[in-house]
Parts: sequence; structure tokens; C-alpha cells
Amino acid sequence: MFRPRAIAATPGISLVPTNTSINALRALALYVSLRLPVLLTSTPSSGKTLLLSHLASTLYPDVKNQLVIINLADTSVDARSLLGSYVQSTRSPGIFEWREGVLVRAMRTGRWVILQDIDKGSNEVLGTLNALVESLGMGKWIGGRAKLVVPSRGEVVASESFAIFATRSLSIFRDDTFPIPTFFGAHKFHEVIIPTPTQEELCTIVATSFPKLSGPAAGGIVMLWSAIKAVGFATTDRVIGLRDLRKYSTRFEALLPGSYRPMVPDSCTQVDYVGVLASVFPNPTLREAMFLEARDVFFGAGCLTTASRTRTTAIVSTVAEHLGLTQEKCDWLLGQHVPEVVNEIDSNGCTTGVRLGRIRLPVQATKSDVLPPPTRPFVIHNPAAILMSRIATCISMGEPVLLTGETGTGKTSVITHLASLLHHRLISVNLSQQTESSDLLGSYKPIDARVPGSELQLRFLDLFRSTFSQKKNVKFEESTWTAVKEGKWKRAVGLWKESVRLAKDRIRSKLSEATRWV
Repeated sequence: MFRPRAIAATPGISLVPTNTSINALRALALYVSLRLPVLLTSTPSSGKTLLLSHLASTLYPDVKNQLVIINLADTSVDARSLLGSYVQSTRSPGIFEWREGVLVRAMRTGRWVILQDIDKGSNEVLGTLNALVESLGMGKWIGGRAKLVVPSRGEVVASESFAIFATRSLSIFRDDTFPIPTFFGAHKFHEVIIPTPTQEELCTIVATSFPKLSGPAAGGIVMLWSAIKAVGFATTDRVIGLRDLRKYSTRFEALLPGSYRPMVPDSCTQVDYVGVLASVFPNPTLREAMFLEARDVFFGAGCLTTASRTRTTAIVSTVAEHLGLTQEKCDWLLGQHVPEVVNEIDSNGCTTGVRLGRIRLPVQATKSDVLPPPTRPFVIHNPAAILMSRIATCISMGEPVLLTGETGTGKTSVITHLASLLHHRLISVNLSQQTESSDLLGSYKPIDARVPGSELQLRFLDLFRSTFSQKKNVKFEESTWTAVKEGKWKRAVGLWKESVRLAKDRIRSKLSEATRWV
């Protein structure tokens, strides 16, 4: 079953005010005041959701989850998940009750709905949304609210604070423009184009979001990111965007010690020469670590085609030039550098953490210090140590990891061994075309009442035999089993209650005898 994603009005990433973001907020505020449907268009990861979240937190500071995101690229989204449907009641078996969809619930509670990737939605879903978008057009009467007719449920009138937005992420078409939207009902949305931030704005964003990188360091990182983007990409390569810039900046700042202070703490210096990072960070060991972080963020996905190998080689040369590293040093870091895998042990002989290269991961505390050994031996050879170090970095930064490789190359084995080192429980889920969301999230499924009844009967017999003689009550146990197997629950419960009453009487008699002797 489709489940929408609700996010808090106050995001974890704060908005940095720039000319681009301020102009976009002005356009959004105008359309929101007129209660018009809005379409946000920009390149991927340009901050569309962040702008809406910032505006929602400003207008509704007391609302926890003002935004409801519906990803229309998800094939499980249909009209029923948006409007609602009849489902089997969990309180009254055999009776169906109406459960409203995510769109109707958002209208009733006055939430803001974001239709993510609306240009990838199906015609069925867009047709369902068409009537709602029409009710928010310019032709409505002043102060009119959104309306939607739900089949068999009548008309639903939205709350006063309800608003609907749509987003689409595209690459720039030509002449710094985006193609005209052509999805069904696109002409009923009022489009707000969010341009890509300029070089100076990117420098400001990096310096504000990461205080240790303010000054020339922020300008050097933005220049490095821009140079990598200028390398280009093949059709099979992943496009490098603003999200990669933020990820690299996060890893970059994590490499710096806590006592580090930037050269120019309160300004963002615009730099125009390539070796600025090498001049700001003269320590060669630190720059080598920066190169390895750039590998994981920009070109660490591997080389599958000739074009990808050529692109990776060009990116390596670009990163080496900006960090002031020689080609021989880069080749050594990529081919021969092997991080150490060390188990940290305290004075009691207990493992407290695992250090994989420059990353230290703490071991999860357990009730018992004696843990079973891994199910199979694992040899930490050079490729395994490198992979474990890269995975450990992602774990420390809270990043999801995708391991790609042929069958039998050790992807699952590395994860299993790392989990055993850190004393973490590993849950492996095999996904296929038949896997449904209910298999991961859970759902209500019809079950035979005799299954939990049999489990309860076994627990009852354990208590019963610890109180009464099993030989003298063979017929009674057979009667309870017969009632459970035949589904005669009234008789089974009556027998259970009768045995409880007899047990209480026996306990009272023994207590009275003990009191009498005292």
C-alpha cells in the first residue's frame, strides 16, 4: 500500500538567503496568497522542497508536519490511494469501513501537498487531480477554497490553509531555459522557475552551512565542484549536482580537527586560481584524505564502459590539480593505499570500537561480553579492507550505501563481517518483482484463529501442569484441546476460567493451612 512522506515544517537543513532563493520565495508567497496551484521547475537538488519547507515553517510555526510529499513517479500511487477506499475493519471483522486517502486527509487538515515529479505521473492520477487544480484557478470567487468530488462520498471542501504544489526536475534545455511542461493539466499550474545558484551564491551557501570552510576554502570547493561538472558525463554516468557539493562539503568539514579555525571566518572569498585548496591546507596527509573523499563522492562508483573510464581519468586529474597532488600520488592512493582495520580493546579485554582507516565506529553494547563467532571465516584482504573503510565512512556520515558488483564478489560477506565486528544485528531482505511494500512495512492479513488459540493453549498447559497433576487431568486436557481444534471458543474459555478458579481455591486452602500452623 502506498504511504506518503510527511516532513516537518522546520527542516534539518536551514535555508541560506541568496538572491535566487529570495526571488523564488517572493514568487511563491504571491501565488500562495492567491491560493493558486504552483509548479516548481529546476535542476535536480536545487532546493525546491527546502524553499517550500522554509515558507511553511514561517507561515505555520506551530504545525509539526505541514508538508505532505507524494512522489508521483511511484507506480503504486493510484486514485484510491489519493481519494480513499473501503477496507476491512480492524475492529469489526467482516465489515468494511471507509478510509480516506492522503490527498483528502491533507485537504481536510489544511496541509500543503507537494506532487513530486508530476511530469512522471500516470494519466489516471493526473486526471484525478485535474478537478482539484481547476477549483484553485484564477476564475474562482474571492476567498474560494479547493473542492474535490469523491465518488460515493460527496464533495470535499479543503481547509483554508490547504495548498497544492508540484515539482519537476530537469536538465537545462538550451539558452539556460527549461522545456515547456507538457503533462496533462500543466496549463493550470503557475510555474516558478528556480535558477541554479551562481558561483558566488554557492560560495555563500557553503560558507554559511559549514563554518569551518568559510573564506577561501569555500571558494576552492565550489571551484573544484564546477571543474568536475565541466568534465561532462556519458549517458550511463550519474549526473553530478548540488547534492554532491553538499555531501563533499560535509565530509570535508568532518576531516578538519575541532580546533581548526578558518582563515577568513566572516566572509566568503571569491577565488579564481586552481591551487587555493592546496594553499589553504598545506598538510599533505589532509589533502590525501580530501582526495579519497572526492573519490567516494564524485567518481567512486566504478568504471563500466570506455567512456566512463575516460571521464573518471579526467576527474582524477582535475581533483589532483586542485588539491596539489601529483599523478603518482593519486595512482598510489587509488591502487595501493590500504587502510588499517584495528579492533580497539580496553583494559578488560573487551572490544570498544573498530578503526577502519581514519574512521572509528563504536561497538554496540551487549548484555553479554561473550558473543558467538561469525558463521563463516572472513579474510580481510586489501580490496575488503578498502571497501570496509569506504562503507564505514558512509555509516559515520549517515549516508545510504549501494554496493554494485557481480554475484559472489563478497558484497554481503563484507556487510556481515562488519556487522559482527560492531555487534550489530544484520537483517537481510531479498527483493524481487513480487516484493510488496506490505512485506517491508507490514499490513493486516487474515489469519486462522486456531493458530493463536493453539499457542495460548500451550501456555495454559504449562501453567496447568505446574499446579495440577497431569495424570489425573488427562480428560480435562483432551477437552480443552478438542475445543481449541474445533474452534469452540466459548467452551475453551470456560474451561480455562474454571481451571483458574480451581487453582485459586487450592492456593487459598494452602495459605489457610500454613496460617493455621503458624
